[in-house]
Amino acid sequence: MSDSAYTILIAEDDDSIRHALTDVLTASGYEVLAVEEGLAAIRAVRERNFDLALLDVAMPGADGFQVLQVMSAERPGTPAIMLTARGEEEDRVQGLKLGADDYIVKPFSIRELLARIEAVLRRSPERPRQLREIRIPGASLDSANRVLTFEDGKETSLTAREFEFLTYMATHPNRVITRDELLRRVWDVDPRLTDTRSVEMTVMRLRDKLGATGAAPLETLRSQGYRWNSSFVS
Repeated sequence: MSDSAYTILIAEDDDSIRHALTDVLTASGYEVLAVEEGLAAIRAVRERNFDLALLDVAMPGADGFQVLQVMSAERPGTPAIMLTARGEEEDRVQGLKLGADDYIVKPFSIRELLARIEAVLRRSPERPRQLREIRIPGASLDSANRVLTFEDGKETSLTAREFEFLTYMATHPNRVITRDELLRRVWDVDPRLTDTRSVEMTVMRLRDKLGATGAAPLETLRSQGYRWNSSFVS
């Protein structure tokens, strides 16, 4: 079982492999989006964020290397594992040069793949996700200085933790993010070993700083967690 609801993109044109991966990863606690060709994978990457991508090298429409190039340019920091029936060194080198985190040759065992996914995800929180812009209704955010500027010219500063929380929510739009996931990924603590209201206090302070309009995308879902609703900033 995964530690939190990580979202994984599967791009694989072999129906049996794609369905098997979807079933296994879903049963392991991951949220999965599976597509069968490269152009669909590119569209998915451009529409939303993923915590990890499994990319088949040989796909119709666009191959896995092309998808990886788009992902590296538009979603920098998103880890990827390449899947291929070809084990040539040249292919492995090309994938790694383009930014792939791992490379696994078919046929592979599900147990091995799950272990590699877990290893990559353990490393990935250390990589900062880069946003071109965090869009907030009625305000603009200077990410370098963590300063919010509102339409009336007023400014307010965010603490480092408030900024990290806001960035994490904005880079994972339109899905429920639990308090436990936030404690692990933003606060870097084990929720089983702490009894803190840090998340709730951060949300309260952010709502106060953002105001009713600016905080509109940040939804609190009782007994579930929080969600950044991108429809307010589209």
